[in-house]
Amino acid sequence: MILGHIKQILPKSNQKILIGVSGGPDSLCLLDGLARLQYPVVVAHFNHHLRPEADDEAQRVGEMAASRGVPASFGGKDVKHYAHENSLSIEEAARILRYQFLFAEAQTLNAKVVVVGHNANDQVETILMNILRGSGLAGLTGMSSYTLPNQWSTSIPLVRPLLSIWREDILAYCQKHRLTPIYDHSNAETTYFRNRVRHELIPLLEEYRPGVRQRLWQMACVLDGDQEVLEQQVEKLWEDLPLERTSNYLAFEIEKILSLPKGLQRRLIRRAFHYLRPDFTEVSFQIIEQARQFMASPPQGKEANLAGRVRIIFIGERVYFAAWEANVPLTIWPQMPNKTDCELPVPGEVLLNNGWRLQAKHVDAQGMAYDPILHNASPCQVWLDAEETPTPLTLRIRRPGDRFSPLGMDGQSMKVADFMINEKIPQQARERWPLVISQGEVVWIAGCRLAHAARITSRTKKIISLTLRRD
Repeated sequence: MILGHIKQILPKSNQKILIGVSGGPDSLCLLDGLARLQYPVVVAHFNHHLRPEADDEAQRVGEMAASRGVPASFGGKDVKHYAHENSLSIEEAARILRYQFLFAEAQTLNAKVVVVGHNANDQVETILMNILRGSGLAGLTGMSSYTLPNQWSTSIPLVRPLLSIWREDILAYCQKHRLTPIYDHSNAETTYFRNRVRHELIPLLEEYRPGVRQRLWQMACVLDGDQEVLEQQVEKLWEDLPLERTSNYLAFEIEKILSLPKGLQRRLIRRAFHYLRPDFTEVSFQIIEQARQFMASPPQGKEANLAGRVRIIFIGERVYFAAWEANVPLTIWPQMPNKTDCELPVPGEVLLNNGWRLQAKHVDAQGMAYDPILHNASPCQVWLDAEETPTPLTLRIRRPGDRFSPLGMDGQSMKVADFMINEKIPQQARERWPLVISQGEVVWIAGCRLAHAARITSRTKKIISLTLRRD
């Protein structure tokens, strides 16, 4: 049965296949099946450096590949460090780094397909996780057995040949063929979201409705067909509606967007985000609704900052979705009025060029709800530890040799000029971009990241709120 599914999903060819192998039952079963069917395979193993036994497991994967006459490639990174630096969960950080490695290796080794061992149980878990996060139709369909383009490549497909195979069938295959998988004991730890869904939620749902796993899997199959129909409509609109399309901005006729059903509006907005910022995966319902509401009733300023460093701009009868670095018509950025330093009073505000203003106020730390700070998606709102950033605060433009220690870099500094390049601030806007200074140190590059030392911590007693906005 399993070999038949593999042949059905992966038509036989001479093109090299790269398979991600952890050594667990799923990937070992898939590796063994591909080897028995004589597919041209190369193994890729990524070491997450999360457990003491990880190095030994990498060696065992090498032995699994060698015993089948299959070449193997190895890589790894410090997942915990990457998660901390990018404010990600361990699970999400591991997923990103693992797939980056797999597709980079596929490119290097000239593999035409990347395959992984996700099974039907994984599919059900993914669907439930998406429901709990608040998903639309796409999330309810779960994972796809064939994805191209995908988040990692526009030319190399991601294929999951075992997606319709249940875990018990995979374990039976391993037993029948005397395979010895590696068992990751962290999969039993309920500190991880997926593991809690697997070990706690699904057994509970089975008590309410026996066979719920099969029903959820069947639901995903049905909805996948519906999703395909909708995506065909969106694809046609995506080709027909943009009046302008460059690598970093899109223009639409506003009335044509607003005349579409809400569902298609949302899908087009999501597509615009993925087009402009393919690495930004947190395109939530709230972000999409913010963009929709802006189009339906634009503010006086005719533009707004969205998450992911994407801007939406009204110009005449057009609406632009643009990356911050885009040089779109009439692009207007926050700029200092001149090259002279000025004080930023707290409380108070400073008027900048182009209708922008920077406002500062004291906030009572005792009565402050920290959830808005922890989940703040706006680049134009920050909170500072007042004791770490004493007043007076000063506004000025950058100077030669200015350095900055961005939040998340644990106090390491970099040149302000390099930071602006990395943040893709347009070159023509950098010279007069406003910087907030405390005791000679850059504590905020307005509209970008806060300085690490200025961050709110559990020891913070006094807070200063800074808001950059355009009238």
